[in-house]
Amino acid sequence: MEATMKRLDSSIPANNVKIIEIFNKLKNGQLAINKDYQRKLVWKRSHKYEFIDTILRNYPFPEVYWTPGSLDQEKLILIDEIVDGQQRLTTIQDYILEEDVFALPKVPIKRFSELSTIERSGFLNYEVSVRYLKNVDQTQVKEIFQRINRTDYALNRVERLNAQWGESEFVCFAKQIIEEDFRSDNTEYIVSDERRQFFLNFFHGPGDGDDGVFTDTDRSRMLALQYVMTVIATMDYGTYFPRSDRVQNYIEGFNDAFPNASAVEERLYRSAKFLASLGLQRRTRWYNKANLFSLLIELDKINVDAIDSARLATFLNSLDFRGTLHEYGVLAPPHPELTQDELKYLSFAQEAVNEKRAREYRGDFLKTTFAGFMLS
Repeated sequence: MEATMKRLDSSIPANNVKIIEIFNKLKNGQLAINKDYQRKLVWKRSHKYEFIDTILRNYPFPEVYWTPGSLDQEKLILIDEIVDGQQRLTTIQDYILEEDVFALPKVPIKRFSELSTIERSGFLNYEVSVRYLKNVDQTQVKEIFQRINRTDYALNRVERLNAQWGESEFVCFAKQIIEEDFRSDNTEYIVSDERRQFFLNFFHGPGDGDDGVFTDTDRSRMLALQYVMTVIATMDYGTYFPRSDRVQNYIEGFNDAFPNASAVEERLYRSAKFLASLGLQRRTRWYNKANLFSLLIELDKINVDAIDSARLATFLNSLDFRGTLHEYGVLAPPHPELTQDELKYLSFAQEAVNEKRAREYRGDFLKTTFAGFMLS
């Protein structure tokens, strides 16, 4: 916090503004959305329906914040800007106009046009608590917004994505696979308890020992979730991509629904179950994040039932033994039987999982390897 941040001259009082007034300000261009300010949660359909139901029941909801914006010299009107509450106010507008999710063939609440005269009057006269940030400069406005929405002072990228898109269907699907304590009443696709337990055991280890794929830091900083989302997106997309760029597209694009969830779950389960059946030791290189990523993706591309699993397991154990690492993570001098391709693979396996070149090479190596262990 900056010690030089100017103190407000007085507190900002809350005033009540009727929905009909807010709607008309939005319609007439007197109230605008400033894209510099974003509420941390991106709503799904269910959130929007529940919010309108809240108003229809005359229940309260949190106050919104406006600030003076610009003067339209042609229309001679002052345009106020929404600092916090844009999703609530645009949802109200969409409901009245019957647009966005309220234009769908079936909705779980009465449409605005279906309200009785008394219900419609009650809705339009509902009073919203508004704090108007007049006599506040832009630096202070941004500081106020950040304080309203602040959940942590040093969020990493995936934590920021979770804060904004934490209930995206794509994110919820991944959370069911990797987060033991995940609960959501608004999730459309549900992974069965039995299947969830398999995934949790697979990624975190079946016991209480240190045999999981992820460290405590990985889990607490949501890096395990980022990893699983990258696996899922890669399986669905069908090819490797750099870093986690396409993951954000999946998070935003599949906010309301992830149509391929069932198919991807089956594919991930199939790959993970086969890998688990090989009996590889949990503390070998094959359960580090980079190698595990490659194994899951490449096993998904083949018929695992046609693989001689015993011979493949022997080979992978041998490669793990021959590619011994020094304590500082540097490859030891190669065993005479270690080929150049194997050495290069092990070298690439030392790189971060998000490097596209490493992903592609590891994928090609495993694809060739699997082909040599197909049952005749």
